[in-house]
Amino acid sequence: MIRLFVLLTVLLCAPSLYAQEDSTPSTFHRLLIFNDSNEMLVVKIKDRDLWVTPGWYQDQDSTISEGLTNLAHSYALKINNPQLRGVFILRMGSEQKISTRLIHSAEALNENYKLPDGIDQVKWLPVDQALEVINLPHIQYQIKQITEYRETVWGGTQQMHWEGGVNKFEVVEGFYPLFSTSNGGDSK
Repeated sequence: MIRLFVLLTVLLCAPSLYAQEDSTPSTFHRLLIFNDSNEMLVVKIKDRDLWVTPGWYQDQDSTISEGLTNLAHSYALKINNPQLRGVFILRMGSEQKISTRLIHSAEALNENYKLPDGIDQVKWLPVDQALEVINLPHIQYQIKQITEYRETVWGGTQQMHWEGGVNKFEVVEGFYPLFSTSNGGDSK
């Protein structure tokens, strides 16, 4: 009787286990690239009115370090010493699909760039102007915190969705420090 109960439980739960595989969280890496003048690189997505910073979804083909280097190379940029600056959870859309967002910063060793596929424009801007140009509020929110407090790696959770063609977001969990880079990365 117990075996029958276990078997029925497994069979009835199996579809929900497979459904969980379909909703596997994604990981997106955003790279804040700064030049010698402390300007940040912002990019416009082709055929859309979206300004952001360079980024890519994690794949099985590269490590984080390789991915960041390859992302910079897609703009013909060489970067020095990328550093983790934020680990965020983003709940997206009406389904509230979860995506982990890792934000890294790096110094550009050169400023001449090219336009990779999918990008219409590229600009180097002071951080305050870059924040005005970036038109996704959750990205503005994250970058503002990271650039104001550069010695801390931040965590937090935001929720975003599109409403009438406008991107809306709200804070689910406020910023909290994960660790400080000024004291060798020790926890606070």
